[in-house]
Amino acid sequence: MKLLPIVTNFRPWLVLVTIFYAGSVFGQTSPVQSDLSCGYFSPDPDDTSGPPISFYADLSADEESAVTESPGVGRVDLVLERSTLKLSWTLIYRNTTTPATGAHIHGPQTPGGEAGIIIDLAPKGMKSPTEGEAILTEGTMTYLVQDRLYVNLHTTKYVAGELRGHIKKARPKC
Repeated sequence: MKLLPIVTNFRPWLVLVTIFYAGSVFGQTSPVQSDLSCGYFSPDPDDTSGPPISFYADLSADEESAVTESPGVGRVDLVLERSTLKLSWTLIYRNTTTPATGAHIHGPQTPGGEAGIIIDLAPKGMKSPTEGEAILTEGTMTYLVQDRLYVNLHTTKYVAGELRGHIKKARPKC
């Protein structure tokens, strides 16, 4: 019979080791199974084998840097494949004041700032929903994971942008 270690000083790593050690004592014969998307970690900085990373941007006129009066709303859901740096997206929007003329990812920037176009989200024309994909450069991928990109949806009335939203990492669904 194996004995459980006694924890005299609290050490979070020791508690984790104790839980796995105790699991083997209480009849678990197979290794603990887990969903890697909820806690994936690799000490290798070049590891690209992890699960895809999800991002999103909620679009509204409130996020525009210029005064914009619009009832429009939208959302972009994005997924980054680690091994290929392929970014896929789905853009939906509704209630814009005039027809949409374009949607782009802009960056690098901080919230509220302005930045240049990096990716055209609708190169074949605007419709809702719009889907697409692009291969990112290492630099653009870095801006994406550092929260330095935003989506801007342009319309006939608001040429500089009617709806805007900061791209954020989505929490894994565990």
